[in-house]
Amino acid sequence: MHEEFALQYADRRAKEKGYESYRIVYREFIIPPMGMLKFQAYNEIWLVTYIDWGLMVKSDYGRYDNWYTKEIRENAHEHADRIEITNTRKYQRKIRFLQVILKTKDDGSKT
Repeated sequence: MHEEFALQYADRRAKEKGYESYRIVYREFIIPPMGMLKFQAYNEIWLVTYIDWGLMVKSDYGRYDNWYTKEIRENAHEHADRIEITNTRKYQRKIRFLQVILKTKDDGSKT
């Protein structure tokens, strides 16, 4: 997903979920060889904007495989809740996201 589209999509998705206020953070992770990163992203939306070959992303919203597959697979660009990124290669790999942090009036953050 291109970053320009991701910014437009983020605004629409936040409103669809009932949030008028949100914050966007650009995130880039370097995943070590054969490494894995797991994290929780409740009340957030993570949009894949770039993914290196050999990485797989799984979440409660779906899966994105940038790896060999024998069947037809739909790659989900939107992820949330529990997210797991796996590097299937012997070399470090990079992935970029736009993190959309959904804000409520009582979350203690500045608007």
